[in-house]
Amino acid sequence: MEKTRARGLSPPANAMVRGHAKQVAQEKNAAKQKAAKGTQRFDAAKKLTVVCPICRTSVVNYAMLMQHYDAKHPKEKSRPPESDFS
Repeated sequence: MEKTRARGLSPPANAMVRGHAKQVAQEKNAAKQKAAKGTQRFDAAKKLTVVCPICRTSVVNYAMLMQHYDAKHPKEKSRPPESDFS
């Protein structure tokens, strides 16, 4: 016996099939990701402008470098002047 579709259950002629909808969604997502790709990572790297001359750790500014010195290099007697990092 042949199976037949009930009337009114077939999709409209202009409806997208799931495979096509998936492809369209992937293309939209790829375009959106491409526009925002790497912005946070590269912006954060740009902000780290001061480098500790002893251990080469990057910090945001001179005040953070002094906090780093106090925490990581307490035995160091001489601190680099702020003019070295401007």
